[in-house]
Amino acid sequence: TDILTSEPVASLPTDYDDSQELLPNLQSNTFTINNATLKQNGLLQVKTTGNNYNEGIGIARSTDSNYCGIYLGCNPNSTTGTLADQWNITVPDTGEFRLGLGTQVTQANNGLIISADGNILSFNGSVIAGTGATTGASNGSVNYSAGNPILWGVNSVGTEGGFYSDGAKVYWRAKPVTLGAFPP
Repeated sequence: TDILTSEPVASLPTDYDDSQELLPNLQSNTFTINNATLKQNGLLQVKTTGNNYNEGIGIARSTDSNYCGIYLGCNPNSTTGTLADQWNITVPDTGEFRLGLGTQVTQANNGLIISADGNILSFNGSVIAGTGATTGASNGSVNYSAGNPILWGVNSVGTEGGFYSDGAKVYWRAKPVTLGAFPP
């Protein structure tokens, strides 16, 4: 029955499993009544009014696996699995923050990982920064190419050293780095 052209009734029909909402901007939203997966075609915009970690979208951990995530580039026809070119942002039951491509987020030492306590940053098994670093990137230092650390506050002349800044100049292995244009 076309409810817009039919005569008024005392009660709404009960034999439907979804409802349609017509909005003033001519958008039509479909809501599934039985707590099924929500699919939104087009733009999804959230305008928040909260003020205590409730502004925006909150994603709770699964009650089955204690896992949660955001999946970018996933299969639009599936709610499980991952694609090889799908980016995944997850927090597994171990508590670390993981960013990886495809199945990297489920594999040990793959992708970009921030430890559960927030003190260690690693990429594909190499600690980039934080406590427990095995390649010199500890106490606030950060590794750059080939595992060489940027040693903050230490002007090293050895090959274990990296970049250093005294505030006014930048040094690489105790030699000032010249920044600027090169003549033709």
